[in-house]
Amino acid sequence: MKAKAPTLKDIAQELGLSISTVSRALRGMPEINPDTREAVLALSKNKAYKQNANHSSSVPKSNLLGAIIPCNDYYFSQIIEGMDHAALDSGYTLIVSNSGESFGREVSIIQRLLQVNVDGFLISKTNETYNYDHFNRIISANKPLVMFDRECKDLEVPQMLIDNYEGGYLATKHLIEKGYRKICFLGDKPSDSLSKFTKENGIFEALVEAKIENYEKQKFYGIHNIEKAFEKTTEILRMNDRPDAFFAANDQIAIGVYRAIEEAGYNIPKDIGIIGYYDEPVMNSFSPSLSSMFVPAYDLGKAAINCLISQIHLGQTTKATLQTLKVQLSQRESTNQTKRFFGI
Repeated sequence: MKAKAPTLKDIAQELGLSISTVSRALRGMPEINPDTREAVLALSKNKAYKQNANHSSSVPKSNLLGAIIPCNDYYFSQIIEGMDHAALDSGYTLIVSNSGESFGREVSIIQRLLQVNVDGFLISKTNETYNYDHFNRIISANKPLVMFDRECKDLEVPQMLIDNYEGGYLATKHLIEKGYRKICFLGDKPSDSLSKFTKENGIFEALVEAKIENYEKQKFYGIHNIEKAFEKTTEILRMNDRPDAFFAANDQIAIGVYRAIEEAGYNIPKDIGIIGYYDEPVMNSFSPSLSSMFVPAYDLGKAAINCLISQIHLGQTTKATLQTLKVQLSQRESTNQTKRFFGI
């Protein structure tokens, strides 16, 4: 049986180096210590490590990586920061393009990046993207591709996701454990119904476990910013059977919810609790401070780059893997009923 080819990670672990250092050593980057480069080359030769044969002398490498994001909010800016740091550490330059949630723009950007001969692609697809022909053109051009943040069913490439199912479940379970029962979810657009890794699926699971019904009546979409969140929350608070907690799909929505509740004269968290998502630094600046779900966006960016670089070296342009990163609860005063009730 043929032995499995070693990866960058295998060589890095055996030598006690980072993956980025091994990558730069194999590519002859001048900043690498000669002794380190010699050790990496010797071990890679001993282990029969083979770099990507697709990058032959007839198709010179550009040392450019192309990343496409659907928008440029706090979450995606953190992903790009992680990507940029990891790319630079490995001797690559990252080109970032924003599709603006437009399928046509996404197709056009890919075409241009292929023309400038980037060595690999990192893409978070638009909400409009259901045809994958333009992604398959990347694969046909022998260019490695990593999809991130948004799952692409039936696309045979590595995918790096945040486990938003767990995030939705943990946030909702936290609210329930704090005594909230009428939980209202506010979001921009419904999550991809084809993916199981959605906040909505996690919310539903937690509510079913707690035997709480009528969830479908407590979901509202079309809320794009703080102002829209304020307006919608103000409207919801006038209902006869108002919610006793809000779960916001992102922190900007949570801020709008906070302002509406404060203006309506309700006490946070005694009357109404709030929890956001992505845990932006601003969440700690409010009084009461706002609970949120911390999402490892920076780590997702780094992991996606390392996965792509491994593909570039090994030529694994169609190896399908799915990796998810876990979220964590950042509990603060906006869901801490005990503190409000007992003054501790």
